[in-house]
Amino acid sequence: MLSPQAAPSRVPRRQTLLVSLCALFVGFFVAAELLGAKLFEIPLDLGPRHLGLGTSERFVATAGILFFPLTFILTDIVNEYFGRPMVKLFTFAAIAVNLLLQGIVLAAIRTKAVSFTPGIRAEQVQEAYAIALGQTWAIVLASVVAFALAQMIDIRVFTWLRRRTGGRWLWLRAQGSTVFSQLVDTFVVILLAFYVLPALLGREHMTIRQASEVSLANYAYKFAIAVAITPLLYAVHWAVVRYLGKAEADALAQAAHPRDPD
Repeated sequence: MLSPQAAPSRVPRRQTLLVSLCALFVGFFVAAELLGAKLFEIPLDLGPRHLGLGTSERFVATAGILFFPLTFILTDIVNEYFGRPMVKLFTFAAIAVNLLLQGIVLAAIRTKAVSFTPGIRAEQVQEAYAIALGQTWAIVLASVVAFALAQMIDIRVFTWLRRRTGGRWLWLRAQGSTVFSQLVDTFVVILLAFYVLPALLGREHMTIRQASEVSLANYAYKFAIAVAITPLLYAVHWAVVRYLGKAEADALAQAAHPRDPD
């Protein structure tokens, strides 16, 4: 009689890395989506008007920009070591979690608030909670569509650049793919959320010119952030190699990007 096979004493490092990357990727994306309702001014002495990108005196960003750029790095790291299919899986997992969470957030908003804080009424808590976490379905739908489309473009450009450069110049394939994908993401989400979908429903909406100006301004700081976090990309890449060991990291990258043409 055969004895049952003993379970492994510990999880292999490549599996631990993959699960960790997935948790961070989904977490950062969902956090960016939930926090995106808040807008803030970027503390610079120039704005879109000074760069010919619009009429505003200051750059205004959503709080989601504090987390969302981290998905750029994670997308490139996952693509580098686990390939395109895994990036697609992560992308659709993040979208699914975000959509499921919208129902939970809506239910939480509709529950009646209670306040135990002196000087703050329950009605104020309820209103602030709804403003902070509530998003229109148009924004949610537009962000999901834009994110999925941008991710597919990022995957293709990253892989193409990696093959063209023979696996050299990590910064080029990472930043090149991000620059193209975020251009698409920014214009699609703004045009869909603030022009196309409201126009289809006969609601008040931006003009094409206004939507384009907002898109250009948003893309300007996304581009700047993508370039600024290049050192962080190399730091994460170094940490992965250090954690796995160079031999295993190279083997993963080789398996994720065979030399066969698309």
